[in-house]
Amino acid sequence: MKFIYYISLLLGILFLQNCAQISPPTGGDPDEIPPALDSNGTVPLNYSTNFRGNQIVLTFNEYFVLKNPTANVFFSPSIENEPEFITKGKTLTILFERQLKENTTYTINFGDAISDYTAGNKIPDFKYVFSTGDFIDSMSTRGKVIDAFTGKPLEGVVVMLYEDFDDSIVSKSKPVYYSVTDKQGDYLMNYLKAGTYKLFALKDENRNFMYDLPNEQVGGNDSLVTLISDTIPSYSVISIFTKDYKKQAITTKKYYYPGKLVITFARSTDSITIYKSDSTELKYESIEINEERDSVVIWKPNLGIEKSTLKVWLDTTLEAINIYPFPAPKKAPNLIAKPESRIISKNKTFTLVFEQPVDSFNINGIKLFKDTNEVLLTSVLKDNQNLNLVFNSKQDERYKYLILPNTVVDIFGIQNADSLNGTITIRKDDYYGSFTLKLKPKNDSVNYLISILDEKGNLVEKKSTKGVSEVNFKNLEPGKYSIKAVEDLNQNGKWDTGDYYLKKKPEQVFYFPTEIEIRSNWEMAESWGI
Repeated sequence: MKFIYYISLLLGILFLQNCAQISPPTGGDPDEIPPALDSNGTVPLNYSTNFRGNQIVLTFNEYFVLKNPTANVFFSPSIENEPEFITKGKTLTILFERQLKENTTYTINFGDAISDYTAGNKIPDFKYVFSTGDFIDSMSTRGKVIDAFTGKPLEGVVVMLYEDFDDSIVSKSKPVYYSVTDKQGDYLMNYLKAGTYKLFALKDENRNFMYDLPNEQVGGNDSLVTLISDTIPSYSVISIFTKDYKKQAITTKKYYYPGKLVITFARSTDSITIYKSDSTELKYESIEINEERDSVVIWKPNLGIEKSTLKVWLDTTLEAINIYPFPAPKKAPNLIAKPESRIISKNKTFTLVFEQPVDSFNINGIKLFKDTNEVLLTSVLKDNQNLNLVFNSKQDERYKYLILPNTVVDIFGIQNADSLNGTITIRKDDYYGSFTLKLKPKNDSVNYLISILDEKGNLVEKKSTKGVSEVNFKNLEPGKYSIKAVEDLNQNGKWDTGDYYLKKKPEQVFYFPTEIEIRSNWEMAESWGI
C-alpha cells in the first residue's frame, strides 16, 4: 500500500509541475505580436509625472523574457547605481538603490531586450518614460555616427550629452544623457531638458561611459548643441576615430626555410637597421619593405645554425629579438611559381612569381607556344622573385608557356624540379575602359590622395593631386567602382588619424556620391567638388 501511495504522490507532483509550465499554444496562426504594457498593474503608467517612489512595476499582457538587462537596458540620464530587475510572471519590477534627481525626466531604454516567452517576438525599441517633476521634458536631438576613415555608419556607439563643456569631462564623469546608435549608425535622444550641451561619441569598449582606453574610437562636434525649442530640429553627423596610440615595437618575427626572415612592426617606420649580437650589421641577399612600411622581408640573412640575437633599430626605437633556426624540410626542395595574372593586355609583360628570389635561368628552357607553333621571346628578365616574359602578342589570342625542369635557380641554389606550364590570354584592345575625375576642391592648396576601389573595396590605383585638376585612370576592367579622396595635409602619402585631447582632427575622407560603372571601350568623366 505504501508503495502505491508513493507512486500516486509522485505522479501527482509531476502532473502539477507540467500544468505550471508555460507552453506555446498549438494550432492556429503563428504568434507574431510582441508583448504590450498592461495599464492594469503598471505603476506608474508610462509618461507619468511627479514620481516619488523607489520602484517601478511594469505589467505586460503576456509572459515575457528580459534579456541581459545589465548590457541591454540603460537609463537616460544615467543613474548612480545599477537598479535591480526582478521578473515574475507577467511583471517586471525595477528597484532603485538611491533616490532619483528632482525635476528630471528619465527614459528607460530597453531596446529589443523584451520579447514574449513563447515565440520570441521582440518589442522594438521599447522605452518607458517618467518624470520626477511636474512635466515631461520635450527637447530632442538626433544624428548619425560614421567611421572617420571608411565613412561607414557604426552600430553600438554611445552618443553622450554633457552640461560641463570641459574637454576632460568625457574621461572623468558619466554623461547627463546618452543614446546608442542602431545598425544604420543613427541615434535619437528624446525627452531632454532645454539647455546647451557638449556632444561626444564613444565606442565604449569597457562599458563605463568614459573615454579611458587608448583603443576606443571617439569624436565630437566643435560647436555645442543648443536645445531651446522642440520645433527646431537638432541633427549632427559625428565622425569617430582611434588616436595613433601604438608605440613602436616588433609584433611578429618568423624565420622560414630556406632563409626568409619576416619581421612586422606595430607602426610604420622611416628607417630600419639590423645588427647582430657582435654589433656588426646584418648582411643579406636582399630586403623588401612593404608599402605601409610596417613589415620587412629579409632574404638569405647571414644567420648561423644556432639561435641568433638581433638588435633592430626602427627609427629611434631599439628592439632585441631572438631568431631560431628553421627545421629542415622532410621533402627535397622544389622551386615553384604562379602567374601574377593569366590575362594581360597586348604587348604587356607576362610575369611568373617564384617563392624565392631568382638567381639565374637557362633561357633555352623557357618556351612559348601559339597552338603548336613556338613563339619567339623578345627577352626574359628577372626581378627579385619575378621572371618576366616579353614577347610580341596579338589581341584576343591564347598562348601557352613551358618552363622545363631545372631551368630556374633561386638564390639558395634550389631549382624547379618539375615543369612549369600554363596559359596566357591576351585581352582585346577595346576590353578596358577609362575614367577621368575633374576635381574641384574648395581649398586648392591642399593635397589629395584619389583612390579608385573595386566592388569589394580593394584598391585598384591611387594618385596624388592638388587644386583644380584632372585625374585619369586608364585600363580599367569593366565593372563597378567607387572613388575616395583623402585630404593629405602633411603630404606623407597616407591618411592620418586625429587626437581628441590635442584637438587634432583626422584628415578628412570624401567618397564620391555615386558608383562608377566602367564599360569596355568607354571613356567616362565626372566632376567632383569637395
